[in-house]
Amino acid sequence: MQHDASLLVDALAALDPMILEHEFSLLGYGRGSAPPSPEALLAEGFGARIDDPLETTFVLRTSLADTLPPADTRQDGLRVILLVAELPSDLVGFASTISGALAERNVPIVLVGTASRDHLIVPDAAWPEALAVLRGLRDAARKLLEQSTDATPEDDDPL
Repeated sequence: MQHDASLLVDALAALDPMILEHEFSLLGYGRGSAPPSPEALLAEGFGARIDDPLETTFVLRTSLADTLPPADTRQDGLRVILLVAELPSDLVGFASTISGALAERNVPIVLVGTASRDHLIVPDAAWPEALAVLRGLRDAARKLLEQSTDATPEDDDPL
């Protein structure tokens, strides 16, 4: 098993943030009051329905969200940043590192994890700053990896 810090640096070095094209909305319905998922959700490039014991949450393109009944809570003007690189299931500290760096720059986020990668939901006005922070983390991690490679003595012994 790879050391946790090394695994984290590798994951940060592989960060490949991609801003999704559309504006998104976050809708929250009290438990039992949510509408069925719209059929159009199946054709979407990104969308989510999350049912938990307290509420049902949708993350949808705003134009699709507008087709649903009024929600108990609604936040519009959001963008989704897809973190393209796949993440190992035993990775520790990735989300806290990213959220901490974004918090230092006053960028609010909603983190949505999937089976192998994460998505950040940020206010439309904040996505350029969020991308800059993520790329800065990536570049710093790559620099650490380069320095550790340079510091490792090469073994000239072929055996």
